[in-house]
Amino acid sequence: MFIMFLVAICSILNVRNVQAINEGQPKIEQHIQEIIMELPASSSLRHELSNGARGDGVRQAWMDDMRRQDIKRAIVWIDIRFGRHGRPTRMIPKVTQFFSDYAGGTPITDPERLKSIRSSGLGQRLESLASERTAHGVWVDIPHPTPKPFVGGTKVEFFDDEWLPTPRSPIYCAGKSCLTAD
Repeated sequence: MFIMFLVAICSILNVRNVQAINEGQPKIEQHIQEIIMELPASSSLRHELSNGARGDGVRQAWMDDMRRQDIKRAIVWIDIRFGRHGRPTRMIPKVTQFFSDYAGGTPITDPERLKSIRSSGLGQRLESLASERTAHGVWVDIPHPTPKPFVGGTKVEFFDDEWLPTPRSPIYCAGKSCLTAD
């Protein structure tokens, strides 16, 4: 009897949760459509969103920090030393770029603004999160023959909006040409 009661409660809560998500769906889609219209026609983000790609909808504290500082996108470039089995052995965040646009554009370069961003701790939080994600990256193509230890890198992209898609596992790139943005 108790188990049936518990199942009934769980079912009711689950239905309410699904209804809340479904009721919010038109607002979310309207929001996505507004972002799509802002993006350049050649934007890969625009293409992804137009084809139905979405973020997980989970708001993170660092997203609020980005919004407070009028940063829509950040990219953390990470240099990686790989072991002989292609797994990262050492990851170093090298360059963090902040953008006022979701796609394209040039990184923020104003020294005072960058100083404010860095003093807020946002850069460090994103670098830490990027390092965590990088540890679980994936290879699209491992160099053959696989060198003993070798170098490479990846970039991890962050948006201020939980509905914009970002890969959870970065794609590794091998070779010195993959190191940092500059």
